[in-house]
Amino acid sequence: MRHNKKVNHLGRQSGHRKALMSNMASSLILHKRIETTVAKAKALKKFAEPLITKSKEDTTHSRRVVFSYLKDKYAVTELLQPSGRLHTQPAHRLPAGRPG
Repeated sequence: MRHNKKVNHLGRQSGHRKALMSNMASSLILHKRIETTVAKAKALKKFAEPLITKSKEDTTHSRRVVFSYLKDKYAVTELLQPSGRLHTQPAHRLPAGRPG
């Protein structure tokens, strides 16, 4: 049975996994698009969507909560700007083509 198996551990320990998700989310926010594996993209979606929801109102508390996950001042500023593109478009995965 799959009880308590909701999190994909990605073959990493928890500290490495948290750092990976934080860095990937910061890169996604700053560059608007990243290239990664499907498993990491699914894990990143579960990590980043609550942050995007939290950042819809720019208060000191939401800024501190988002910063506690991202640890990147520039990504937090980009995410909390009212003209951010991430607030209007849903997150989705694009399948990467196989190298030919």
